[in-house]
Amino acid sequence: MINNIGYPDFINNYTALDKHYEKLNFTSDDSYFDLLRKVLMWSQEKEFLRMKEPFDKREFEVSPAVVNAFYSPEKNALTFPAGILKPPFFSGTYPKMVNYGAIGAVIGHEVTHGFDDQGSQYDKDGNLLNWWNVDSYNGFAKRKECIINQYSSYVVPNTDYKVKNK
Repeated sequence: MINNIGYPDFINNYTALDKHYEKLNFTSDDSYFDLLRKVLMWSQEKEFLRMKEPFDKREFEVSPAVVNAFYSPEKNALTFPAGILKPPFFSGTYPKMVNYGAIGAVIGHEVTHGFDDQGSQYDKDGNLLNWWNVDSYNGFAKRKECIINQYSSYVVPNTDYKVKNK
């Protein structure tokens, strides 16, 4: 599994950073609308140009400021932007066990996407491929159904509402 943690490598390389933003130019006369338009046009052009380039499984597809985490089955990659590495998920003032528990829960959640109805269709290299043998798939489906049934029996305290099971 590829791990994209914090931010892309080019952020610490001034030459690579300048190259990344070389076509994005502002002037002191630009209005807010002009700035917004330029950024959107630049971003869209970069997206279109990516279609001509080889697929880069290590590429960060989100801003490092995003407060979320992502699993991409077609890359078999976990992306953990720097934005999530702050309270309540992480802090240098928290005990290590709290940081490990909080970040570990997020990582565990994302990794399970590799085995959900979509992620399980990809192999370890991110190729769309049925890699399950019949016995493995049937055993997994049986255990998955057991968990679904277990959660279906839970009722939210002081209500008649059952926990959403799928």
